[in-house]
Amino acid sequence: MNFRQDINGLRALAVISVTLFHFFPKLLPGGFVGVDIFFVISGFLMTSIIFNQLGKGDFNLLNFYVARARRIVPALLVLCIILLVYGWFLLLPIEYKQLSKHVISSITFLSNFIYFRESGYFGTGSHEKWLLHTWSLSVEWQFYILYPLVLMALKRFVGLSSIRIVILFSTIFLFIFSVY
Repeated sequence: MNFRQDINGLRALAVISVTLFHFFPKLLPGGFVGVDIFFVISGFLMTSIIFNQLGKGDFNLLNFYVARARRIVPALLVLCIILLVYGWFLLLPIEYKQLSKHVISSITFLSNFIYFRESGYFGTGSHEKWLLHTWSLSVEWQFYILYPLVLMALKRFVGLSSIRIVILFSTIFLFIFSVY
């Protein structure tokens, strides 16, 4: 897939909206929608990549996972290691235990479940969770793991041309359900 300037522009808008929201919430109260923009971009790009490779008959699930991991895991590991080292000197043992739990949930891409159980994103204690932002990365990885499997199964049972219709109707249904 060729580099898309329009998608890069959408990424910039998403980053700006999320950043403004976190630093100046009254200025842009709906700025967290930038995360949704990232999810849509990711869904579009992954669908394009998978469809292109499925159409050619050369989609390889392991290669797909490795390509995603190469983009995300190194930076996440560096961040987690730095936080663990920093936390070792800064935090009390009980706080360090909590940080370690959050590091493990982040690198296993399960932090969205952990943070959901602990409190809301906008809860009073949320500002003390150094890896809270990884909830969206966990959701994205869960999508990366499941989505190609769903598309591969759909290709097998309904064919590649019918998948587009299934995705279209699923999107419309899920949008209506989320609004409801």
